[in-house]
Amino acid sequence: MDTQKNVKSLLKEKLGQDLLSILERISQVASRSELTVFAVGGFVRDLLLNIPNKDIDIVVEGNGILFASKLAEEFDGQVKTHEKFGTSVVIFPDGYRIDVAMARVEYYEYPAALPTVKQSSVNSDLSRRDFTINSLAIKLNGEGAFSLIDFFNSERDLKNKEIHVLHNLSFIDDPCRLFRAIKFEQRFSFKIGKQTGELMRDAIKKGLVTSLSGTRLLNEITLILKERDPLKHILRMKEFDLLKFLSPEIILDSADLEALGKIETVLSWAETISLTEKPEVWYVYLLAIIYSLDDESFMQMLEKLQMQARLKKSLTIDRRTCKKALELLGEDKNWEPEVIYHLFSDLSIEALIYFLAVDSTDRANQYANIYFTQYCGQAELSLTGDDLVEMGLKPGPIFQSVFNALREAHVKGAIETRDDEVCWVKKEFLEQ
Repeated sequence: MDTQKNVKSLLKEKLGQDLLSILERISQVASRSELTVFAVGGFVRDLLLNIPNKDIDIVVEGNGILFASKLAEEFDGQVKTHEKFGTSVVIFPDGYRIDVAMARVEYYEYPAALPTVKQSSVNSDLSRRDFTINSLAIKLNGEGAFSLIDFFNSERDLKNKEIHVLHNLSFIDDPCRLFRAIKFEQRFSFKIGKQTGELMRDAIKKGLVTSLSGTRLLNEITLILKERDPLKHILRMKEFDLLKFLSPEIILDSADLEALGKIETVLSWAETISLTEKPEVWYVYLLAIIYSLDDESFMQMLEKLQMQARLKKSLTIDRRTCKKALELLGEDKNWEPEVIYHLFSDLSIEALIYFLAVDSTDRANQYANIYFTQYCGQAELSLTGDDLVEMGLKPGPIFQSVFNALREAHVKGAIETRDDEVCWVKKEFLEQ
């Protein structure tokens, strides 16, 4: 893997001629600009792991912003820059993107601080990476072009399937790496190295995650829940006692774990029915993690994570409605059509999936199937707000009452057509 021929043939074999041609043109632009450039990070890692990855990250020894502008000219693209960090994005006419950054060294003024950036060499740039497996590079021009650069035995760690940090202060510099270690471990079915695991536990014990802003913490949790098989990641976070930084009250007892274990089955069921939108899987698992919190702890967690108002509102409503549905189900009464319709229509599709994971009884599944096969489409209305105004109703809260009544009438089978809706509105709301 250390010769030009081997790496170039590997690039062609794994990426195809089109992407190799892009790398060769990048190499030519770099040589004309008298700059030395490298493909780095996850692109190189995944190449060696035989995982498709067309996201090319370029590091430039020198003026990265200038090089990005020359790349944009070469490919008739556009460039967006972030001068403070010396980074750019080159956007091709077809939307394809390449990230370009100057080789840099970073200083952290305090734990979890955003880095202070200074221009440096590729060696220094790779040494600031989070894990050895992400510190590989391919030199793209000059002497030894298309050879593999491996300063930290990264290829060995890939072969041994191990996650190692590059230095002992890694988690102190950036506690987000605690979550990323788990993410890469689980994504590739690797194992966190012994020393790295000890450094993680020490950083967690010292509470370094508390130095992260709520926004950064939520971002890392969201990214980890967007990975394939989120449950494995959640269990590993639980093992490392990382979930307490969302809320100290998160325990994930046997009932929580049982529900978490059933989510994938319910998601598979959801694929067999006609849904208006595809569920956000990460949201289902987030709801599952925080569902059992008491109300006070739940609200404290929402504030701590600095959630956007929309996400905060949806989690609050879904959690409350799900609990209400479970309480009604526990009363052992047969639900009327309008009850089935209103409860399930009030739930987001993600909350509905979690509801069925929490209560996977035949009765719950029966109601869900009735809702989707009968009531969901049946409750679509022909009349609009403009129609109601034309019929003589004044806009206001009454519109919601009218629409709710119409939907109930539909699911009960009392009305079917647009004319039925008109007659219903006249009878129930205009002739009184």
